[in-house]
Amino acid sequence: MARSPAPPSASKFPRPAAVAGFSMIEVLIGLLVLCIGVLGMVSLQTHGLQLSQSANQRSTAVMLAQDLVEMMRSNPDATLNAANLFSNTSGYYKAAGSEFASTSVANCAGLDRSAGGSAIASQDLGCWLQEVQSLLPVTSGLLKGNFTICPSKQENSCASGSSSVVMIQMAWQDKSGDCTDGICYYRLRAEL
Repeated sequence: MARSPAPPSASKFPRPAAVAGFSMIEVLIGLLVLCIGVLGMVSLQTHGLQLSQSANQRSTAVMLAQDLVEMMRSNPDATLNAANLFSNTSGYYKAAGSEFASTSVANCAGLDRSAGGSAIASQDLGCWLQEVQSLLPVTSGLLKGNFTICPSKQENSCASGSSSVVMIQMAWQDKSGDCTDGICYYRLRAEL
């Protein structure tokens, strides 16, 4: 008997009923989704580190301003005038746009402050300035133009006369994008 030919739809290599496994496109799409997720996590981590650094700088500015207020309170002879007010004749006074007095102190930790007076005020400012420069990202332009130690009668402004309140304004460079024009400010008003 002769064999009848196979029907035209049948071939030597039959198709399986269901395809098993992944195709190359599915693998590539999975890798793409995974890469996007990893990039998102890296971006979040980087932003978190920037915010942490910004918060650390703000805390440092608060600490430095409080330190200066305590130095001023402990040296009333150089801080206050005859009426017990802080004025622009104080040894601690610094107007915006003026330079800090160039007093360098070799050993701030061993500074003898017992004598008090304007010489100690000058040394206090020198030591404080060294701390500011070592702990905050500041430039000489920021120190000159944006740092202020002045009498204050209204919030965020210096008074032309004298006052029992001192305002300390500090500024530093910020790369996290949290501050206007990349410069952060901190102002402290304290009663002397």
